[in-house]
Amino acid sequence: MHERFSDLLAAANERTVTVRAADGRPMVKAKLLHAVIAAAAGIVIAPRLAAAAAVGALFKGLTVSVEGTGEESAAA
Repeated sequence: MHERFSDLLAAANERTVTVRAADGRPMVKAKLLHAVIAAAAGIVIAPRLAAAAAVGALFKGLTVSVEGTGEESAAA
């Protein structure tokens, strides 16, 4: 069980989340693990603000992509 958790954390650290503007330029780039922790904290602390930010991002045409660097992500 501990090995599987370690593998999951390693895979999360290999992937990068990029938020791009409607014109394609990157606005925010972060490791997947950091992005998940920040999103979870935002949802727990201020759920209405997190929801408003998500809806605002949809209206602005922002896109979110997850890019990986491992073999597993290349096969997906």
